[in-house]
Amino acid sequence: MALDTFANLKTTIANYLNRDDLTAYIPDFISLTEKRLNRELRVREMINSDTSTTTVSGTQNYTVPTGFIEAISVIFQSDPFTTLSYISNHDFYRSYNSSVTSGTPTFFTIVGDKIKLGVTPDQAVTLQIDFYKTVTALSDSNTTNDILTNYPELYLYGSLAESSPFLMQDERLQTWASLYKEAVSKANESSSKGSSSTPLLMSARSVV
Repeated sequence: MALDTFANLKTTIANYLNRDDLTAYIPDFISLTEKRLNRELRVREMINSDTSTTTVSGTQNYTVPTGFIEAISVIFQSDPFTTLSYISNHDFYRSYNSSVTSGTPTFFTIVGDKIKLGVTPDQAVTLQIDFYKTVTALSDSNTTNDILTNYPELYLYGSLAESSPFLMQDERLQTWASLYKEAVSKANESSSKGSSSTPLLMSARSVV
């Protein structure tokens, strides 16, 4: 059976577990797997570019896009464009505060669900945010996504690993967890090789 839809994935998980009494629980295993993927997977299928934010003169903080996990690049679309560099919260607050003159930003940091620009913009300009976005959750109404299409083994092994504690199958947990981790590592490595740029490798709280 092809692992190409939510329904087929649920059936395959049940077949691997050799159980027909988990219909109500398998969606939870899948949902927990998606939470892990959001934390651990970084592939080009998760990359999104948002240009819905326009800076406001004198305003330093802007809400990150929906589904934001991690920034790849932030571009101040002035003339010419300025690609902002990420700096830590500590360095940001030490260098950019309310006493700093406004102008064209050159740096940014992430605090909670806000992107903070340094220096404070002095004009209205489109802010382009390229970022890793949360995986679109599978459901009866959303039957597939790019991750299931291109990396079905991530969903399968991840869900099987999540099932083991619930079923008290400690002897199977290591097997499924190892297969899942290997699949994530290979997916990240393959995507990295196909990318021409290097992510910022920074962490920020995701906003779903």
